[in-house]
Amino acid sequence: MLKDFSVSMYLRQAWRDPRLTFESFGTGIEKIRLGENSWNKLWIPDTFFRNEKAAEFHEVTVNNRLMTVTAHGDMWYVVK
Repeated sequence: MLKDFSVSMYLRQAWRDPRLTFESFGTGIEKIRLGENSWNKLWIPDTFFRNEKAAEFHEVTVNNRLMTVTAHGDMWYVVK
């Protein structure tokens, strides 16, 4: 017997994009938190869940997203 279920998750993704490396030039800045809607301008992996029936994002007054990049091009993307 198959059963349906629902789940609420806090999805965190990490990857390296060497195109986004940067020099700190002695400032000591090693990580940058990217601003609102910056995720629309950068490549983000197309994550999907096989056999899902429906999916939706948590809707609030502000986006529940966070994106940071390190000097080495390591990306950290969080979405609720």
